[in-house]
Parts: sequence; structure tokens; C-alpha cells
Amino acid sequence: MPEPSAVLPSFEVGRIYNRLTDLHGPFGGSQRSGISPSKNFPVVFLFTGESGNRHGYADVPLADGSFLYTGEGQQADMVLKRGNLAILNHSLNARALHLFQSPGKGKGQQYLGEFVYDSHTWTDAEDTNGAKRKAIVFRLVPVSRLEHSDLVDVDQISTVPSLKEARERAVAAAKADGSQVGKSSHRTVYERSRAVRDYVLLRAAGHCELCEQPAPFKRKGGDHYLEPHHTTRVSDGGPDHPRFVAALCPTCHREVHYGEHAKLKNDGLVEKLRAIEP
Repeated sequence: MPEPSAVLPSFEVGRIYNRLTDLHGPFGGSQRSGISPSKNFPVVFLFTGESGNRHGYADVPLADGSFLYTGEGQQADMVLKRGNLAILNHSLNARALHLFQSPGKGKGQQYLGEFVYDSHTWTDAEDTNGAKRKAIVFRLVPVSRLEHSDLVDVDQISTVPSLKEARERAVAAAKADGSQVGKSSHRTVYERSRAVRDYVLLRAAGHCELCEQPAPFKRKGGDHYLEPHHTTRVSDGGPDHPRFVAALCPTCHREVHYGEHAKLKNDGLVEKLRAIEP
């Protein structure tokens, strides 16, 4: 797999794509699997559609924009291996999840957006042969819901006693698999973001991790104002792990997104984080 800073695939929500020529041809991945990790880019393609019903898959879009996505495995109990494991560990491995839906046979794949794993549950379902089995249902949250303001809101900043403990919490949150989350409180992805944010801001010690200058001002509570930046993709929101997130001043944060030398700056951050975080 290339470095996380490599140019990532970009798709337009609502647009129809040809799976072979637009997706797997340029970006790799299995042409037949419903869960298709790419070997060439840090992405995982997910496909859903009515054709999955005959294999016991029942994917459900939710009113809040989240998506219940059934794991792979046509016969017997599903297991957390291969594609299912790729979804579970996508954030830890810095892989983006891109979800597509088939409007009908031969009509291509409509792009639903980029998602982040939140949690998963086990449910009773039928396999291809009609036999009862245990199926995995992943709850996916759209990246668009992970608003930047949620990561830097002064009222949300947690108090941690030490840098060491803050890092332990962040790494533990990044590795959490979400399987114990209750049905009424799917907060895994947000809790992970907060834990990583708290550690990264504490690690920076009031200085931008790109220009190394002091934060431009302090919050009302007295903390230095810096913004978390994810080096692994264009949009903020994940993957959330200390080795992929830097604390930047507002100017540097905008520059690594929109500046003339954005990729060069981001590559520098990747190298710096690689030295800071084991």
C-alpha cells in the first residue's frame, strides 16, 4: 500500500460509476466482492444493493445518515476476517470507506459517500441456503457528520492528568472495536475523535506541529487554540489515531488543505508524526 499521503480516490456523491472502468481499473480491489479493499490505495470499496438479499444481506440507510451494512459471508456464521476485518480496522489502518449502491442490474454503482466505522452487532439471519446463522451488521457514520467544530469545541475538551495517560486513552479508543456499544448510544466514533484530539492538543504543548510557532491565541478557558488535522485524507474526521493526526494553527491547517504546496506540507507532517509516534 502507498503512503497515507498519496493522492486518494475522489468521488461525487450521487454520481453513477462503472465498477470496472471507474473503480477497480484505476484503484484496484476485487471486482465481485461486496467488500473490496484496494491493494494499491488506502481505501475499501463497499457495495450494496437488492441483489444481496438472496444471500441474507439486509442493508439499511438510517434517518440520521448512518448506514447499517451487513458483513460478507454467504454461508454459515460470518467471521471477523478478510473484508469484515477491513471494515473493523479501517481507521486504525488509515483506509477510507467508500460506499456505493446499485440502482439495478447493469445500471452501475451510485456513490453514497465516505463513511467511518462506528460499531457492530451480531444478529440472527439466513444464509444463501436458508439456514440460520449469525451475521455481522456494521453501523457506518458518514464523514460529513464528523463536523470540525465537534473536534475543537472548547466545551468538549477533556481534562487529562498526563501526556502518557492521554496517549493511552487515544490509542485504546482507536483500537476499540465498538462491539459493546448499546443500540441506543452509538458514540464510538465520536468518543474516539475526542480522545485522539485531547492527546494531540496536549502533545503539541501550545505550538503548531507544522510551523512550530505558538498558538495564535488562547481559548476562553485559557487553553491554546490549535486545530486537529488528519494527514490521511482531504476531509477532517478520521481515521483517528495519534500517528495520523497533528495539531495545527488555523493558518497552517488551511494551507495543508488549500495551499499551493499542500501535499508537500502534508508529506512533511506525515514524516514528523512518524518520528513522534511509534
